[in-house]
Amino acid sequence: MASTKWFSDARFGMFIHWGLYSNPAGVWKGVKIKHNYSEWLQASEHIPRAEYRELAKQFNPDSFDADEWISEAKRAGMKYFLITSKHHDGFALWPTKASGYNVADATPFGRDILGELADACQRHKVKLGFYYSHWQDWEGTGGDICSAHMENEEYIHPTEEEFQDYWQNKCLVQVQELIENYDPWFFWFDSWNKDSFDLITPERQDELISLVRKLSDKCLVNSRIQFLAPSEDVDYMSTMDNRFPDEGFPKPWETSGTLNHSWAYHSMDYGWKPTRELIKNLVKNVSLGGNYQLNVGPMGNGRFQKAAIKRLREIGAWMDVNGESVYETTTCPLGKMPWGRVTYRRLDENRTILYLHLWEYTPETAVCLDGASGNVIEARALETGQPIHVEPCEGGVLVRIPKALNPDSLPVIRLDMCEDGALPG
Repeated sequence: MASTKWFSDARFGMFIHWGLYSNPAGVWKGVKIKHNYSEWLQASEHIPRAEYRELAKQFNPDSFDADEWISEAKRAGMKYFLITSKHHDGFALWPTKASGYNVADATPFGRDILGELADACQRHKVKLGFYYSHWQDWEGTGGDICSAHMENEEYIHPTEEEFQDYWQNKCLVQVQELIENYDPWFFWFDSWNKDSFDLITPERQDELISLVRKLSDKCLVNSRIQFLAPSEDVDYMSTMDNRFPDEGFPKPWETSGTLNHSWAYHSMDYGWKPTRELIKNLVKNVSLGGNYQLNVGPMGNGRFQKAAIKRLREIGAWMDVNGESVYETTTCPLGKMPWGRVTYRRLDENRTILYLHLWEYTPETAVCLDGASGNVIEARALETGQPIHVEPCEGGVLVRIPKALNPDSLPVIRLDMCEDGALPG
């Protein structure tokens, strides 16, 4: 199996949902679509395939700049980048030979979006990955449909023979193309309920994973290849959307989450999450040994919304001063604290660093770090370098919070500990 160390060290990445659905942006024929996710336009409105394909003639994102996207991700402190190479509608963002339903052959834009992003990722030293919808594909080539939203006289579940033809002649072919053309670091396959059981069988899981292993010695595979029964050979676990668990997993893992509600751009989605919540989501996962993949839905013209850029840059400002408490840290044995979270770095068998993420506290009071013991070599605020007074207390360490430490900034205190300060477990 490929090494997952880079993935666990990185902790933070960008997810992108972008495609034909980005131009209608959650509105169809002047009416807000029934589904809250704009990328589900085709299913939500039961749009006939021929009518939906007409959107390709309107896809001409003249403001798309791969370097600008990757620069925003890097500025936000993100170490890797993930994009919907093919979502459920079956439309591909690269010039695939498996179907003419792709950005090069079916749109006036005619450029290789994934190729430009791969080049930008290489320039900025950001690792590239692909979302690929391997189970559902609504093009009409034998992939499955969503019975909850679109089953009708045109959209029906494929027979085993139809799905096998899609599997062999589109899915496996396109996955091979993506690896050979762009050398990705990871795949994010997508399934989520029992409807996939009959089609994404253990045998097909093994076939797809074996293809990835054969073509790449570095490319990782996620558990949503079959969410309810993933192969033991997957490299990392993916939670359900926007789910932040209370405990970690034996394997590396991640949560993918949205900036507002919809994954793809939705012109009527105004429910933007505050930056403070997004940073706390990241830290929650990191304290349990997990990653956070924060999604952006670019507009149809290829630009990020101003609200998205604002939040990304605010996160980036926080990461500039507190990033060491996120990158390359491991699961903290101390667990959740009433005042926040703790991330953890072991330097050697006698020295550890604890990062105290302070969320709920009153300045000029003290918080107790239950379970920590030993000698504190140094204690300071990461952002300002201000020394912090620490003293032993029953069952742990007492940390006195100075007046200058503003809770609005989600401050982090670094504790360097030695000898018997090494944490149990």
